[in-house]
Amino acid sequence: CRETKMNNFNYIYMNFIKTILLIIPFVLLMSNCEPKGSEPDYKEFEYNFHTSTDDWDILFSDYPQGQEENFELEYKWSKLPMPLDTNIGSVMISGNNHSDDLLSCMYKHVTGLIPNAVYDVTFTLFIASNVAKNSIGAGGSPDLAVGVGGLDTIPSNIIDGDGYYRPNFEVKLQSGQSNEIMQVVGTLGVTETTTQYTPITRTNGGKPIKVTSNSDGECYLMAGW
Repeated sequence: CRETKMNNFNYIYMNFIKTILLIIPFVLLMSNCEPKGSEPDYKEFEYNFHTSTDDWDILFSDYPQGQEENFELEYKWSKLPMPLDTNIGSVMISGNNHSDDLLSCMYKHVTGLIPNAVYDVTFTLFIASNVAKNSIGAGGSPDLAVGVGGLDTIPSNIIDGDGYYRPNFEVKLQSGQSNEIMQVVGTLGVTETTTQYTPITRTNGGKPIKVTSNSDGECYLMAGW
């Protein structure tokens, strides 16, 4: 199979549970193997956050309806904070994990794929994080599991019987577990004494997750925590 490369030389600045982290190049590899003798799918995509969110969107879930302000939920394009290079554009994500269960998930609509085809997708996240391993916070540890994956429908919320927003897909990141939708690739923690931004890499290289396109040749790739 040939690889589909999505070279995302971008920066993401997240203010989450009173911590800040940064994702630098965000690289995805996608490949689709058709039956022997057929031409495999091959595409290349490039995204960056130099001047905008580049059509990446956000889903916040697992929190009470109407509590967006209390949970300090925010998603916007921004320049990087000090002491990083403040000339570089980024996406800022903010949340305060009062529920000890808050899900933050970035997603990107991808088109032009083979309809109803299974793709092997590999993500590599280069992260600069100031989160300490096994740290303790008021809403739970900031050392959250990082997951990658995708859906054939747009990620969205439903409201359960208790008035909480819940994702329209099954996810186990808050328990540090993988499933067929999102695969855990590590956590945000660097070392047990980390206080300064430190580069780390999180990848599912060598173990791609399978993402199926829909009948229109679309999927939604996701990275969450």
